[in-house]
Amino acid sequence: MFTVGSLLPVEGIPPGSTMLVVGPPMTGKRTLTMELLAAGFDEEGVAVVSTDASAADVRTSLAEFTDGPAEALPLGVVDCVGDSHGSEGVGPLDSRVSSPADLTGIGMELTTLLERLYADHSSRLRFGLLSLTTMSMYAAPEQVVRFLHVVTSRISDADGVGFVVAHADTIDEEHLQQLRSFVDGVIEVRETEESAQLRVLGHPSGTTDWTPFQPGRQSADAADGPAGVDDTEQSRVTRPADGPIADSLRDILAGVRADAPTLTVCNYSGPPEELAVVERYVGRHGVDVRTASLDVDQPRSVALLHHGDNLLASESVPALRGAIDIESATTDGLGKRHTSDLLTKLERSVFGASTAEKGLLVDVSHSVELLANRTGSGTLHAGFQRLSNLVGDDGAARIYERLAASGVDVHVYGTPDTETTVPGVTIHEIANEEIANSWFVVYDGGGDPDRRAALLAHELDGDNEYDGFWTYEGDIVADIDAYLTATYLGDATPSERAGN
Repeated sequence: MFTVGSLLPVEGIPPGSTMLVVGPPMTGKRTLTMELLAAGFDEEGVAVVSTDASAADVRTSLAEFTDGPAEALPLGVVDCVGDSHGSEGVGPLDSRVSSPADLTGIGMELTTLLERLYADHSSRLRFGLLSLTTMSMYAAPEQVVRFLHVVTSRISDADGVGFVVAHADTIDEEHLQQLRSFVDGVIEVRETEESAQLRVLGHPSGTTDWTPFQPGRQSADAADGPAGVDDTEQSRVTRPADGPIADSLRDILAGVRADAPTLTVCNYSGPPEELAVVERYVGRHGVDVRTASLDVDQPRSVALLHHGDNLLASESVPALRGAIDIESATTDGLGKRHTSDLLTKLERSVFGASTAEKGLLVDVSHSVELLANRTGSGTLHAGFQRLSNLVGDDGAARIYERLAASGVDVHVYGTPDTETTVPGVTIHEIANEEIANSWFVVYDGGGDPDRRAALLAHELDGDNEYDGFWTYEGDIVADIDAYLTATYLGDATPSERAGN
């Protein structure tokens, strides 16, 4: 059995088991999972796949639950976001994958990491996936399910134990049930007025009762991640004093769209479904796909990524299709890994959300909110369209109260359709068309340029579908932050009040 100490109301977790840790955001799931992973450092190696924090952040967070320094831990991290959220402090067992969408690359790096941990450190291994929700933002649900099946098989083969984190309220119930079917048990987390609680389902000893628990650091879920930038380092992200400020959020959206490259496919002669896979993948980066027939026979089926006449990269469509590796993954998802200069140009820049449904934007919003919460400083702007969307959702109101309590300067914007007070949060009652139609969550990084993130979307004709993007590009985040600050936080700011 793998020991869990007093963290769970069970004696231990059987070897070969994977547990799904599931519950609403900011209820302590991540902190609990970190503690469960760190509980094995004395005798076991630990492998982590991180889709929402850098390897350095994961090491720092885990080290808080051990006596040794972060760099000395028998730990390896497959970092899917290092280029965006910081790249310092990577350990000798750590590796990097360009994007959470590269499931084949993640699987291959994880297999290599497990083998190295087993050979050099311990025959007993613990594994953490942080988080499945973030991965679902970049890959189709069926691909995430397939990847989870790969992971659970690897853990079972190694007689290890795995902990996989997911947000219950942003995953479709049918998808969540699919995920549950591939794990051996579930650790459910919830929050009541009295305390955070958990229970364990699917354990050999049976389902446990709801049990109060206290996340391991500071306040409940300071939550879901590592400590952030010291207050002395905090600085607002703004454009230079002589830099231009956009005229509207729509102008920013249009500017990002105009700056996106185009993928032109020339003389395509392959199956339509192959091209459809390419279109779906690059569409997540806000890139349009065009087809063109040349006057010459060669080259055939070649994809050109370009800004106007400036060619950025080229690739044959079959090679590009193989690099994306979505529909044609092997049974275990760990076939030969393809490399692509073209995809490298797209990685971790701007992700499009064209005609996106509300569920995707909720996932992305939580990703930005959790990043701010882990940092615990800086400024976050959030546009809810209508203020009733905040106070009418107990979960959303709790998240924003927690954000403010963590040290983040939180500003919420919306049409004043209800009385709105959230402790610590500055509420901006604004009755204009821009705020009524815009969904945004913008975080300035709290002084750390590698932690800037933003979601910006515009509702399409009031039909609950949106057009927009999310990004970790610091200049774009600064543009949005500067516009919101200049337009809504100046002396002429409409009615606002900080909740107490």
